[in-house]
Amino acid sequence: MCFRTILACLNETANNLAVAATASTLACEFEAHLTGLYVIPAAPIYPSAHYEPIPELFEAHRKHFNRQSHSVRAAFKATFLNNTLRHQLRIENSPSPLIGDCVIEQGRSFDLILVSQTETASKLGVELDFVPRVAVAVGRPVMVIPFNAPLESIPETVIIGWNGSREAARAVFDSLPILKRATKIHIVWIDPPAERQKSEAIPGERIARSLESQGIKVVVDPVNSGADSTGDALLKKAADLRAGMLVIGAYGRSRLSEFVLGGVTRTVMQKMRCPVLLSH
Repeated sequence: MCFRTILACLNETANNLAVAATASTLACEFEAHLTGLYVIPAAPIYPSAHYEPIPELFEAHRKHFNRQSHSVRAAFKATFLNNTLRHQLRIENSPSPLIGDCVIEQGRSFDLILVSQTETASKLGVELDFVPRVAVAVGRPVMVIPFNAPLESIPETVIIGWNGSREAARAVFDSLPILKRATKIHIVWIDPPAERQKSEAIPGERIARSLESQGIKVVVDPVNSGADSTGDALLKKAADLRAGMLVIGAYGRSRLSEFVLGGVTRTVMQKMRCPVLLSH
């Protein structure tokens, strides 16, 4: 298994340098074809009995995203000007006002999708629920890049946040190309339930044996969270081990018009300090 096609989402423009640097690292490592994607969404329309579309608002929307697309195109060209990687940039005019809808549709044709951590204080990037919506709906592994913390090489130490769930299993096997290249893999199960401690000598040993059968050496590391939340305990373990990447399942559910993250995923997305690979 290998990542032969990589999609880098470039709508969170404040972090595009980190996303592009990570994309370059991974594309070089896996000899992958890299596609950059910038989405120009449709202007949002809010149905109301008293609502009348204002042409000035639509024109301002169009001008903003067109201006941004020119900036993204110039930066992408400059980044890969002297690079021998196979790469291309797509500027897509989407019929949907949600950037995530276009990324989901296009992302299903790629081996790996790179997105930025979301800047919650800005209204100029992606939707606030962009990352979880894409991770749960796209059906492909999604790597989230924290602000100003690109993946500059294949990480030596990777932490797998394990809990025996379907989502965690997907994340583990979706990350195999990276796990096989890392040197230290820690399977970390925060507060494993008592029944798991009865069925496994060490909670997490079954998935460890599966990885070892593929030549991947792992350390199984159950952790008691103490006073910390599960997400905080996982991040603390990652910091203690100086992990270069975290692998977790993506958990969430739709609630009316927004997408609501599970507690662990939400904490990790807010406080992440290293790239996180998500799968659902």
